[in-house]
Amino acid sequence: MNRFFLLTSVFIFIGGISFTNDLPHNERCITETESSPFSVSPLADGISIGVLSATTITALFMPKLIDMPEYDEFTYNLDDVNYLDRKFARKYSKSLDRIGDLTLALSYCLVPAVYGSEWLSDNFDTKEGIKLAVIYTETVLATQTAKCFLKTAIKRKRPYMYFDGYPEDELENYDFEFSLPSGHTSDTFMNAAFLSYTFCKYYPESDIKIPVVATIYSIAGITAGLRMASGNHFLTDTLAGAALGSAIGFGVPWLHTLGSKISTDKAKITIMPSALTVSFKL
Repeated sequence: MNRFFLLTSVFIFIGGISFTNDLPHNERCITETESSPFSVSPLADGISIGVLSATTITALFMPKLIDMPEYDEFTYNLDDVNYLDRKFARKYSKSLDRIGDLTLALSYCLVPAVYGSEWLSDNFDTKEGIKLAVIYTETVLATQTAKCFLKTAIKRKRPYMYFDGYPEDELENYDFEFSLPSGHTSDTFMNAAFLSYTFCKYYPESDIKIPVVATIYSIAGITAGLRMASGNHFLTDTLAGAALGSAIGFGVPWLHTLGSKISTDKAKITIMPSALTVSFKL
């Protein structure tokens, strides 16, 4: 029970709220006085989620659908790897691998934790939450699709295969072939970019923008470091994962701002003739 209250306190701190409506003006969600910065279409986004779901499932099963080469006890030579990656290559560490799993899970918890705390404080509308959930679902699915297809297409050996003590259980599922890009890194940087961009859109004058952004990006950076230290990825794997996750984490919600701008412009065009007519009559 004490652990539960501790975790709850951490999430509330990151969300920057205390469950009360008595919040300063700069901490209020922008949708209370202005139109939403994002827009969704039931038809278009429904199709998008359906297509992305299908491609994600296909990408996840790609190793079973194509003829993957079996590991034949071949000894890989680290000297064949480029200088930069070779210097950061490490042998496998199960403990660091598991810690990286925990930081990945934490990054996925922070997005709903931040907006959930805002909703509980009556500072985030339910309809806006549903809209954001749709956008976030598309962002996650797009990231999974991209990274899985790239991993399968590139088939780069993980660093731990160049050392003794590699995890033998990863040989049967071909996971040792999927080093580029780093999936943990792409996921955490996707969450970092998504939360940072959307939070700054909803709370442009908030004093906790920097703590929120710094926290989620710190987790992403730590995860990338753990993936290298655990022997799961080369430096360039994590750099590619960070670039991929950041691009999708920013790009998907940004695309949903374009529809919002179009709707706002249409509203202005509709209002203007009416205003001109009233002025003329006066």
